[in-house]
Amino acid sequence: MYSKIISLLCILSFPILTGCNEKTTSDGDIIACTEEFVPGIRVNVFDKETGFPSACGAKLIIYYEDGTVEEMINYTNDCEEDFTFAGAYENEGVYDIKITKEGYMDWNQLDVQVTANLCHVNTITLQAYIEK
Repeated sequence: MYSKIISLLCILSFPILTGCNEKTTSDGDIIACTEEFVPGIRVNVFDKETGFPSACGAKLIIYYEDGTVEEMINYTNDCEEDFTFAGAYENEGVYDIKITKEGYMDWNQLDVQVTANLCHVNTITLQAYIEK
C-alpha cells in the first residue's frame, strides 16, 4: 500500500520533480529521489581585506582521491556579481580544494569530506577568503 502511494506521488509530482527514483532505507521505508544533479562542493570566494565577493577571474581546482583534477574558471564580465563555484557533482569522497587568482595568494583547503545520503551527496559549502 505504502509503495503504491509513493508511486502515485511520483506520477502526480512529475511536473515538480525532474524525475522520480525510488530508494529503500535500511528500515524498509521507500523514499522518492529526484533526478537533480547535486554538487558535492560549493565554494564562495571573497576578498579577505574587503569581505566582498572576489570570484571574478578566480579558478577553482578540485583534486580527487584517484588523481583526477576538476578545474573551473570564472570568466564573468561583471566583477561585482556574486559567484559560487560548484563541483564534484554526485561524487562522495575526500578532496583537496585550491582557489587561485592573479594578484592573490593561493587558498587551499585539504581533506574536504563529502558524504552521501540515500539519494544524493551532502553538499559542503566553503568560504574562501583570499588575500593579496
